Amino acid sequence: MQRLKRKFPGLFSFIRNRFKSGNFFGLTFTILLILTTLNIIMLSELAEHVVNSDQLKRVDMEVSGAFFNIRNPLLSQCLFYLTKLGSIYGISTITIIAGVVLISRKRIIQLIGLFISVLGSGITMHYSKVYFHRERPLNIAYYIPENSFSFPSGHSTSIMAVLGILCYFIFLDIKKRPLRNVLITLGLSCIFLVGFSRIYLGVHFLTDVTAGFLLGFLWVLLGIGFMEYLTLKQLQRANKLVVD
Repeated sequence: MQRLKRKFPGLFSFIRNRFKSGNFFGLTFTILLILTTLNIIMLSELAEHVVNSDQLKRVDMEVSGAFFNIRNPLLSQCLFYLTKLGSIYGISTITIIAGVVLISRKRIIQLIGLFISVLGSGITMHYSKVYFHRERPLNIAYYIPENSFSFPSGHSTSIMAVLGILCYFIFLDIKKRPLRNVLITLGLSCIFLVGFSRIYLGVHFLTDVTAGFLLGFLWVLLGIGFMEYLTLKQLQRANKLVVD
């Protein structure tokens, strides 16, 4: 290690700084950058294959057809109501309730992170649908879906963006482990079930939902990154005031 330090002092300093915990551009930024990069790579690869790969399109059709063949009226009705959590009305309701709670607790930084995740995912999801222009599997749809394109799934994107970052808030704020684990499990289960419902009800393909989850999680990471940056800046200002 000392030989590396003497031979490549600039590189050694760069690597060492990536693991510092007291600076946003150290360990925190490194972890977020790695996760964000991996997310973007997977999302771009998936998008490219959706456009160019006939094999992946066949997999989509086979998965959707398999769920159509085993569709159950009672389960379909239950998932029809559950999937509304990811609609614009469901997401708006969850966001408003969470926003009111955060404001009442004076968690302004978390409120900013929530809005970044929800609004950012909504905007990029809308323009992604327009760009890819993919038609829905309407021939097997349980109901007539919204008048929009298929890729990525808007419900999956939105539910990941809002419940994903709320699970992060729960992880930070709730100290009782059993309650924290139950709430996070409930949140993750809702995310999965909304995505599953989109395929089961025949209004989206498997790749639509996968891309929606990736896009929503990307904005969760960006929201967390911005929150961590503001939090560390706030702590640095507070420490500077104490020292002065």
